Amino acid sequence: MEKKSNVARATMLMVALNFIKPAIGIFLLPLYLNVLSGAEYGLYTLMVAVSGIVNIAGTLRINSSMSTFYWDYNHDERLTKKYLQQLFSFSILLSCMCITFFLLMGPLLFKGIFNDEDITFFPYGIIVVASGLLNAINSVYYIYLKNRKEFNKLSLILFVQIILAVIIQVVLILGFKKGVYGLLLGVMIPYLLTLIYIISIEPKILSLNLDKKMLIPSLKYSIALIPFLLIYWLSSTGDRIILEKYLSLDVIGQYALLMTIAGVMFLVADSVMNSIRPFLYESFQNTTGNRSAYQVKLMKFYMALNILTSGGILLVGHNLSFITDKEAFLNAIPYFTLATSIVFLRSYLLLFNMQLNYSKSSKLISSISIISLVVLLTLYHILSEQYGLEGVLIAGIVAGLFTSVTFFIFAQRKQRIEYNLVDLWLIPFICFVMFFVITHFFMIDVRLKGLFQFIISILAFISILRGNFKEILALVNNKQSIVTGK
Repeated sequence: MEKKSNVARATMLMVALNFIKPAIGIFLLPLYLNVLSGAEYGLYTLMVAVSGIVNIAGTLRINSSMSTFYWDYNHDERLTKKYLQQLFSFSILLSCMCITFFLLMGPLLFKGIFNDEDITFFPYGIIVVASGLLNAINSVYYIYLKNRKEFNKLSLILFVQIILAVIIQVVLILGFKKGVYGLLLGVMIPYLLTLIYIISIEPKILSLNLDKKMLIPSLKYSIALIPFLLIYWLSSTGDRIILEKYLSLDVIGQYALLMTIAGVMFLVADSVMNSIRPFLYESFQNTTGNRSAYQVKLMKFYMALNILTSGGILLVGHNLSFITDKEAFLNAIPYFTLATSIVFLRSYLLLFNMQLNYSKSSKLISSISIISLVVLLTLYHILSEQYGLEGVLIAGIVAGLFTSVTFFIFAQRKQRIEYNLVDLWLIPFICFVMFFVITHFFMIDVRLKGLFQFIISILAFISILRGNFKEILALVNNKQSIVTGK
């Protein structure tokens, strides 16, 4: 049966939803900083990092199995529902075990990990542990909806969750003066309400009758992925825990601002990948038609949007004075090109990890990730102590480039895609070289630097889509078949 793609609509929905939360966070940042001190904001970002690692390890990342093993059951609606039930129920069981462990050991762990005495498990740690676990449970259902292409339903759930988080945070930090405690509660409460909502609309989603035949393969797969996910965590928020060993909470807050704005680009890449992944997986399953041409066009779409977004991030970053007049924030502007480079390299990891996930190569993903993690930690230790914030960013770029190239080599061996290497590597490389030249050698107003960088990203966007613009437009607007590519 010939299927029509719906890439444009799916992408717009997921990008819009993924953008709302960071966009609101950036908009409210000056408000937060009028209530919080620099050290308190640094504390808040560290707690976000803790929540991230709990999200990965607390449920053994069993939710990631839904992305891959769902396709083993999607031919049968009854089996699909049962698989959802098994993963969701098992996630809740693991979460109960995890929260019990942290209630007993959490205070000792925090004392051993953090240097600053203000970073305590009660009340901060217990809230972020609960947040990480709740988010991990809920994401089983999110991925289920993505695979079913029920983007409208998923978008509504996430939209309400985000709006609730903002309202609760503003009320608690302004109305009740709860500071960091209020910010963290504002994240946790919507996750809890979402869990209650999911259970209410899917009454058969919970079961005490666990099926080992379904769970054991999923567990083997998900556990093997944890090292790979840890490197994502470490390069996005976990690095702040390492920074706490070398830098003050004030500088950590500055770094968090830098990566929050640059990180919007990763949200775009992740949204696009979530949108095109089902279509790519379907094309992998097809053995007829011009599927290679179809895949290459989706890759062009992915890379072109990432390049364009990187220019937009640099434009915003170099015009930070329109967002805040705080000197601590404005001092971060020279580092935006470095930060954006790190995030762009992560978009490669999303792409190549998608290939390896389809072939269920979680052990290979794990092995590469462990090596990459060692490289990153070594560079952090060497460069952070000597060069501070700039050293952290340089370490991220070197480790990110090493990891991206390594993943590309192995991903092509497992599930080959006929990439256009000019679009995949050469154009982005030239683009970022020009970004760095403008940053370090153009003696012009900082706002003009951002404008020139954005113009370069537009030219790179056009270059990647060269000769295929109309075809790709047709593809993402529901007018191109997965099978025929026409």
